[in-house]
Amino acid sequence: MLFLRKFNDAVAKGASALLVIFMAIIAITIPITVFSRYILKNTPIWTDETALFSLVWASMMGAAVGLRKGYQVGIRTLIEKAPKAIGAALEAFGFLFMLVFFGVLIYFGVKQTLFNTKQLSAAMRIPMAVPYAALPLGFAIMLLFTLEEALAFVARLRRRPSDASEAPKEA
Repeated sequence: MLFLRKFNDAVAKGASALLVIFMAIIAITIPITVFSRYILKNTPIWTDETALFSLVWASMMGAAVGLRKGYQVGIRTLIEKAPKAIGAALEAFGFLFMLVFFGVLIYFGVKQTLFNTKQLSAAMRIPMAVPYAALPLGFAIMLLFTLEEALAFVARLRRRPSDASEAPKEA
């Protein structure tokens, strides 16, 4: 568990760095596009795709970092109002569902990425696998973060079965 936490800390730092890089690229390319289109009347061919592909990467890295920090919207009313054993079972089912869901998304994301390795983007002529790769990578990071949370939940459940569903989320 400690290894996974330390590994995920490093992964979260990497995902955060990628998020900053891709957001910076967006912040630079969009004004260039607008200025070029409306002032110079000649838009560089690469700006639209660069911004779009950066948005895909920033979205996936942002979703992963947000999941790690607990920024996602959650409806815990049912878990909190249910008897503790049922609440813990519901929470365990939620973790299991998320792990399976992310696994399916990773599988099909890798499949789609590999399928698009020979297709080139219209403007920059880079393999479409580059933007598509953001999806399986982002979902893999989310799976790792969810696995860490699920293992922490199981550890809390073993220590104090009656309080497992009430334990605060570790940040």
